[in-house]
Amino acid sequence: MRPSMRGPLIIAGVCAATLGGCWSAKPPQFEILVSTMPPNASCVLTRAGQPIATAEPTPAIALIDTAAAEVVVQCRRPGFADAAAVLPPPVGPGWGYAVSGRSAADYQRSVSLVLTPLPPGLPRP
Repeated sequence: MRPSMRGPLIIAGVCAATLGGCWSAKPPQFEILVSTMPPNASCVLTRAGQPIATAEPTPAIALIDTAAAEVVVQCRRPGFADAAAVLPPPVGPGWGYAVSGRSAADYQRSVSLVLTPLPPGLPRP
């Protein structure tokens, strides 16, 4: 090999090794802004019945992984009835594609829940 070709090949090899180390098989995460009225509630986000994130005290941002399944947001605060909301899946059948057609990295969602005060003396269900 000619000495003049050795430099560019070394640089190309270093660049390829560096860029290969930047790739991650982990899917992107989405931000979900959870707010309640009144604020300061504690919320749990679940998928398929399993907790995946918490948002407390509200308003708060929860980070969730990409998955083609709905997310249930359940919030509670002392003196108020529990509230819940169901969010549709952030991605379609193929990993990394948002339902809206935007890329997975552009996907953000928010949910706002109104907590109803419990009557005085009524125990929490």
